Amino acid sequence: MLGWNLDLGLDVGSCTTRIYQRGVGLVLAEASAVAFPPGGQDVLAVGGEAKLMADQSSEDVRVVFPVRGGVVADHQAAAIMIRELVRRALGRRTLFMPRFVVALTTDATPVERAALLSAVQRAGARRVRVVDRTLAAAIGGGLVPTDRAFRMVVSIGGSVTEFGVVCQGRLVWGRNVRFGGRDLDEAIRKMIRNRYGVILASASAEQMKLQVGAVLPQMARSRVLVGGGELYGGDLFRNLQITLDGIPDLLGRAIAPVINEILWSIAEAPTEQRVEIKATGVLLVGGTALLQGIPQVMRERLGVPVVRAREPAHAAALGLGTILQDPAKLSRDGHRYGAPV
Repeated sequence: MLGWNLDLGLDVGSCTTRIYQRGVGLVLAEASAVAFPPGGQDVLAVGGEAKLMADQSSEDVRVVFPVRGGVVADHQAAAIMIRELVRRALGRRTLFMPRFVVALTTDATPVERAALLSAVQRAGARRVRVVDRTLAAAIGGGLVPTDRAFRMVVSIGGSVTEFGVVCQGRLVWGRNVRFGGRDLDEAIRKMIRNRYGVILASASAEQMKLQVGAVLPQMARSRVLVGGGELYGGDLFRNLQITLDGIPDLLGRAIAPVINEILWSIAEAPTEQRVEIKATGVLLVGGTALLQGIPQVMRERLGVPVVRAREPAHAAALGLGTILQDPAKLSRDGHRYGAPV
């Protein structure tokens, strides 16, 4: 059994890092970002404060996003970020660093796995166990490890979409596509540039996406004209009115190729799996899955039931929390939990 109350589940995403503490619950969700001086390595900020600096596009700061496409791209910055976020999560100095169960991107290469382990170990971890993120999200989304049915899980995150089939607590197969919420932001930026000749900041595009909140026009939260610099960055829109009406259709078109990829993967699955997936459907998780209309679009295209988890953004972290209750049930490769192969 891992150490008392110093056992943490760590889900390091491209946009957000989440930490689950055994016996406590989800204790932290912060932006995956670190700020440095332009020519130095002194840490100026970590987490949300660092992301805010990036959004403000200051020339006096260099903001690093250590995780890209769901995998660690900068070992040193990732280790610094993890160490600081763990300190915040625990709220105190500890004599020993915690032990970790860490979510790894589905279908990660050995190099990508090693990069994640290296970053967590450099942050000071005593021991690290790795679990596939799709399996963790399935457990956190409410799937029971002893369920004998084949279930498909789709996680749409900030920069990667992961999906796979789970049965009896085991990831049968999994894939990932480098597409997520940030790509939707980029689609909005391109639309605004083409339509209005305005170069939109990434933070502004994200704000527009969240304001609309849907990939179907009839489900959009807001059909307004954007105007006035107080909403979207300084003087940029002071003399410009921008309609958000076309954004839901744009987001729906942008996400369509990913849904097609899932459809093709289901079509290539063995017959028994296809039959059961048609009956049991898809469990939808991930922060981008919060956009209204995604379950409906997926249901129509895939031809199977689609259910969004109760807390889709936190599903992987919550699954890590379940695994922390009895980590001995986790297989060495991180693809099975709580049931025989």
